[in-house]
Amino acid sequence: MNSVEVVVINWKRPANVERIVAALKAQTEDCTVTVCDCHPSAEFSLADATLASVDRLYRWRHNCGAYNRYVPAGGYDHPYTLFLDDDMLPGLRCVEHFVRNAREIESFGVLGQLGRILPQDGVYRYGEVPRGLAFVETDLVVRGYFVRTSNLWCVGKFRWMINYWDEPMQEDDLLLCVSLRMCAGLGCYLTPHDPDVETLMNKEELSREHAVSMRGDHLDKRRDFLRRAVACGWVPLRTRSDGREVASMILTESQ
Repeated sequence: MNSVEVVVINWKRPANVERIVAALKAQTEDCTVTVCDCHPSAEFSLADATLASVDRLYRWRHNCGAYNRYVPAGGYDHPYTLFLDDDMLPGLRCVEHFVRNAREIESFGVLGQLGRILPQDGVYRYGEVPRGLAFVETDLVVRGYFVRTSNLWCVGKFRWMINYWDEPMQEDDLLLCVSLRMCAGLGCYLTPHDPDVETLMNKEELSREHAVSMRGDHLDKRRDFLRRAVACGWVPLRTRSDGREVASMILTESQ
């Protein structure tokens, strides 16, 4: 069996998904490609050739938003799971990059290449944390998330803990990162920078049409989730005594 299962959602950007699937099938590290196919109408169907090339296909009509990627979590059975948003094209060494770094760091909750550290006031804002020569700890990892499959139980548990049922379009990335910290004591890290563009999960940015991040209330919903997380006991990096030095260092490097 491959060591990594890569999960991609098809909703309303089938052309993106078709390119992503092709890139995943050409990876230098063999991976199992899984598609959660939740398209609402025939115009958003995947091409027959793409459907034939994926290894696992889950299809349902009820749209859970980005949380669709967690619906089949009980069936994910590889050592690692990589979740990729459908608006970026991974380089051909992307999976290899994550596997190598996971084995190097050993203890982690979520690995990624794009992340956030909440500012002192605790209010979520846009702004990337720069990657460096070593692993960089962050509060959150966004857009692409590499995890040990055995830790995915944390997502369901924390969703119950925080009573996160009233929001139909859930903040799946925030939920994953916070749940692994709260339920397993595991942190989020950006992988060390590699000059080889083929290691990127977003070697090319794809169409963002229909993107949830384009909605007018996107920031409000993310801020609301994090307020709930803090109320439930989650502590952002800058307010943890063991994280202040790291956060200060990252701020200095980015200025």
